[in-house]
Amino acid sequence: MNATGRNWRVYLLAGFLLCVLGMAALIIFPSLPDPTCLSLIVRSEQDALILLPANCSRNRSMDSDSMVKYLEDERNRRGLLFRQWIICNGTPESSFGFMNDPRWLPSYVPGTYQYRRTVIIVPYAQPIPEGSPVIAEVCLMPWRNYIRQIAGECTGKYSVWK
Repeated sequence: MNATGRNWRVYLLAGFLLCVLGMAALIIFPSLPDPTCLSLIVRSEQDALILLPANCSRNRSMDSDSMVKYLEDERNRRGLLFRQWIICNGTPESSFGFMNDPRWLPSYVPGTYQYRRTVIIVPYAQPIPEGSPVIAEVCLMPWRNYIRQIAGECTGKYSVWK
């Protein structure tokens, strides 16, 4: 086989690989983010300020109870990633500060508040069982979903996150 035949095959293989990589990129990121949304993508990793009552804190591990199971089911149903539990010693002394902060947007489906990639799941229409210290769950939205969510909306409803 001569050199021209090998070059042709190399170019064909390279073209095929570029097509496969391009299709994979379109599958992973079906809509490219708006360049004006770049600040929301870059700053999305910053830890969101979660204002809690004095007798409440965040914890990475928790014994399983009915509230933990309820919040885990909500997280899995919404496709979110676990980060922390919000626990309180007794009844919270006041309301959660993030609920009154305009940067924390409530979801269309009740029960979550979101600031950039950080999502807090609160028990909606679910009474907190007596004895359970778990009040809410802090989660992260996966990158792919977050980019798809803010695409084209960063100067609209998500402009409060800038």
